[in-house]
This record gives sequence, structure tokens and C-alpha cells, in this order.
Amino acid sequence: MATQIYCRRRLFYMKIVIVDYGMGNIRSLVGALNYLGVNDIIISSNFEDMNACDKIILPGVGSFGKAMERIREKKIDDILCQIVRGDKKPILGICLGMQLLGLSSNEDGLNLGLQFVNGIVRKFDNI
Repeated sequence: MATQIYCRRRLFYMKIVIVDYGMGNIRSLVGALNYLGVNDIIISSNFEDMNACDKIILPGVGSFGKAMERIREKKIDDILCQIVRGDKKPILGICLGMQLLGLSSNEDGLNLGLQFVNGIVRKFDNI
């Protein structure tokens, strides 16, 4: 069942995929989307689901280096590159997910990100 979202007196249907790479705050994100009236939510890490959706959410909790390691192990970086860069599908990064969209991070040594956003994530030195 597609989600009905009303905007400017037009009816839109939206299917959202939450990318599951093992380091996301998925339950709270699903709860928040349900609260907003979004019911067509798929939790997945495969190409077919991401390709069939309208929008992608990349959540994340933990360290940049470990997250990118898991994303690469599951080949999610290649899938996202094809769908986000190639097909221009919208993606939203939440928490660590937003950081992963950048060029790189120095959190766990130098780690390359997904490189969708031209920015470098830097660890605060003294907090």
C-alpha cells in the first residue's frame, strides 16, 4: 500500500527505503515515519528495493570507518552510487548517515565516504 502525502492540493504516493547495513537507528526512524503517516516503508540493502522506491534514507549510529566498512562489504556503496548518482534518486542521511554522504572522515583514521556531498567530516579535537 502506497503512502498518501498531501501537498499543494495534489495527492502523491511515496515508497521509502531505509538502507539496512547493520548500524542504523531503524526502529526509531520507522516509528517517526509512521507518526508522519508514511506506511510504505521497506528496510533493505538490495538493489531491487532501492531501485523501486521513490526516496532513500541512510540512517546511522556509530563510527564512520566501521559504517563504511559494512557498506562496502555488502556492496551498498555501488548500489547507492548507481541509484543516487546515475538515476538521481533523492537520498537523506540521518545522523551518521549524513556524514557518510561526504567525501571522507578522519574519525577512525582517514576513511573515504560515499562522496555524494563535497565536504569532509572532521572529528572535534577537544571536547
